[in-house]
Parts: sequence; C-alpha cells; structure tokens
Amino acid sequence: MTGVLITAEGVEGSGKSTQLLRLSEHLRRLGLPLVVSKEPGGTALGREIRTLLLTPHPSGEAWCAEAELMLFYADRAQHLAQVIRPAIEAGKIVLIDRFEDSTRAYQGASGVSEHVLDRLHELVVGRLKPHLTLLLDMDPEVSLQRVEVRNLSLGDEFKETRFDQAHLEFHRRVRARFLAIALGDPTRVAVVPARDAPEAVEQAIWHRVAPLLRNAGFAVE
Repeated sequence: MTGVLITAEGVEGSGKSTQLLRLSEHLRRLGLPLVVSKEPGGTALGREIRTLLLTPHPSGEAWCAEAELMLFYADRAQHLAQVIRPAIEAGKIVLIDRFEDSTRAYQGASGVSEHVLDRLHELVVGRLKPHLTLLLDMDPEVSLQRVEVRNLSLGDEFKETRFDQAHLEFHRRVRARFLAIALGDPTRVAVVPARDAPEAVEQAIWHRVAPLLRNAGFAVE
C-alpha cells in the first residue's frame, strides 16, 4: 500500500493546527499508520532553522526575501529526506502543517518571483505532490484577531512570530495567493471556510479526507 500525503495550509490564525490535531486524533482512534509533522521544524535540524526563521532577531535586522526562501527550502529538503519520503514509502498517512503552498504564498507575497520558486521546487521537491491540501480560508482581519487573542492567553511563554507581526496588507496578499493556488489546482486543494464552528470545519475536512483514504486502501469509518 502506498502512503498518502495530506497538507494543511492557511493564513495565520486560520485554525489549521487545531484541525490537524483533530484529524490526527481521529485517524489514531481508527488505528491507522500515521505521521504528523510541520514546516518549518519537522526535524531536529529543522527546529533550529524554525527558530531562525520565526523569531524576530534582537538586532532588528530583517531577512531579505531570498535568504528567507533558502532557509525554508533547506528545512524542506531535510524534512523530505528524514520524514516525509520514508513515511510515504512505508505506506503511512502523512499529515503536514504547512508545505510547498505556504512558500508559494508567503515568499511570493514577499516579492520572490515565480521563476525562482519553480526552480527551487524542482530542485528540492521534484515530482512529489500532496494527494490533498486542506486550505483553511479566512479573512486576515479576523484571523489576526484570533492570533492576538491566542498570544495574550498564552502570556510570556509564547512569543509572536515575525509573520504574526507582518502588516495586514501582507496577509491579504498571502490569502490571495493561497486562493489563486486553489483555483489553479482544484482537484488537489480543498478550500474549507475556517470561520465556521470548529466541529463544522472538522466535518468538512473529514468529508474530503475519508474518500481519499478509502481509495488508497485504508480502512476508515
């Protein structure tokens, strides 16, 4: 049995991590072979890259778009080699919180050209493609309010990421790029309205995931 790769995408605060947790718990209850990971930070080396990428530097120096891009792809190359490809080859269901589409959306919104993104994708990812991408869609004005509430509730133990701090217009560009990706690849990308109640979002996600897993030979209810 071949493995299945499912990715979750969306703007900051859209609830993808929460929904991916709900989905993973459901699959574990069914006893299915599962790997859950994230980008950046899905490997030991990747966690160090994640800290570099997401933590505002004390100096205030900003990453140039190209340097930032290279770090994301360094994380992805390690993640593919150490986690994703071995799990798929072992016939497991692989759930990833952010993958290639986030790079297209965020770094594209930062000004990186499609030509550069295409070249790096070809070099690092090659022909690998998620079987399903869950795009949790939400207006950034609402999602960033969620982020603010979340950060306040977590207190001093939680630090904002650089992307949390980006201006609203940037997040609008990111959302627009996500939606353009979905429009261009509708058989792979399922747009899920993320402002609905969490239970409704969870059901909408399962409605797309269950047939995929059945077709791949996994026993799902």
